[in-house]
Amino acid sequence: MAFLGVILMIQGFGGLIADHFFGKNFGLLHLVLDGTAHTVASAVVGVAGLLLTIGAIAKDD
Repeated sequence: MAFLGVILMIQGFGGLIADHFFGKNFGLLHLVLDGTAHTVASAVVGVAGLLLTIGAIAKDD
């Protein structure tokens, strides 16, 4: 589950900063969403991935 969380974090948070650093979007969210909806969805996916990763690590301890 931690691996899935990391993938979600890359997809979400990467989508937020890719346009600023690379001048283009990557991932799957930009294919479906645009503008503010894309920004909000990227943040939600990134936070969900972070929580999933933290939960998986805490469960292993």
